[in-house]
Amino acid sequence: MVGGMVRDSLMDLDSKDIDIEVHGIEATLLQSVLASLGSVNEIGKSFGVFKVVIEEVPMDVSIPRRDSQAGPRHKDVVVVGDPLMGIEEAARRRDLTINAIAFDPLTGDYSDPFGGIQDLERGRLTAVDPTTFMEDPLRALRVVQFAARFGFSLHEELLPLCREARLVSLPAERVWGEIEKLLMRAPAPSLGWEVGRHTGAIAQVLPEAAAQPRAQIEATLDRAAELRDDMDHAGRATALMISAMLHRLDPAAAEASLNRLKVFRLHDYPVRERVLQAVALWPTLAKPCTDTQLRIIADQTEILLAASVAWAVTGRRDALYNIDTAFRLGVPTAPLPALVQGKDLLDLGLDAGPALGQMLEAVRAAQLEGTLTSATQAIEWIKATLSDSVE
Repeated sequence: MVGGMVRDSLMDLDSKDIDIEVHGIEATLLQSVLASLGSVNEIGKSFGVFKVVIEEVPMDVSIPRRDSQAGPRHKDVVVVGDPLMGIEEAARRRDLTINAIAFDPLTGDYSDPFGGIQDLERGRLTAVDPTTFMEDPLRALRVVQFAARFGFSLHEELLPLCREARLVSLPAERVWGEIEKLLMRAPAPSLGWEVGRHTGAIAQVLPEAAAQPRAQIEATLDRAAELRDDMDHAGRATALMISAMLHRLDPAAAEASLNRLKVFRLHDYPVRERVLQAVALWPTLAKPCTDTQLRIIADQTEILLAASVAWAVTGRRDALYNIDTAFRLGVPTAPLPALVQGKDLLDLGLDAGPALGQMLEAVRAAQLEGTLTSATQAIEWIKATLSDSVE
């Protein structure tokens, strides 16, 4: 067993990822053995990597492999499986010592050739091999999110290594994967944001946000993390953390950041749309709002999200009061349902056209003001208005 599962187990953390590295047999034989135990999906034929489900438990199983750089780009890497390379050499290709620990579940023994267990005890991030660490520039962002998730410091050699990373050519999906872990898994994302600023990684992948005052963003991220896990929807929680990160940007700059990360709809939730709305509207929700104001804002965005961002930015209880009031009014995540539809007005004798639309707008305005609260009341109001206009 290798990688994050071993690391997390040693830290008494839960881990859903099971990675198993099998030494001493070729990939074809490994595949046949795995097929006798469960379902197998080969995802890397040339280097022996398999997605396996055994007794309903998913896991990644592979033989050891070595990488060789065949060109200047990150994609110019030749990966070849080598089941006889040995545990130490297999661990050498990993990024950080805390991820280069192997555990044999049959004997209970650990193989830790690069001192990963000691680094876990010290709370320190150390490169396994400084000469090959930057073969994957994404590792600089991985250091950022590990520093935040675990509260670890960086070995003195690691900071200059990360500063060498060139991240602008990496696929947006890979970059977002690391940023997402920073935002969604770290108890205090500010720790990673600070490391990302020192290494220059944040300036490369989020230049608009990196140009903003660091202390304000860090405080906002940490307050947002206090609310993150209480959100009832993963997409809303993600939108909260992104909004906290981008809260100082104008709409155009916020949109540029989302474009760079290619963040659109996540967890079946319109993250991009909601983030842009929250970034624009949180200042309004940082101050006490009337019932009418909240009903109007609910027509524009989710108050629960935007007001949560307002609290994360300011720490003012006014934002939390607005959330409580929105729940009382029934508009925390959606607008008030319309009291009448166009069909209702046609049934009352109005002709299709501008007058019908104007009447619908008038009814909606009265509803948001709190003057009209039921469909019956709205119909009676419309009848009275029509009668007055005839007279």
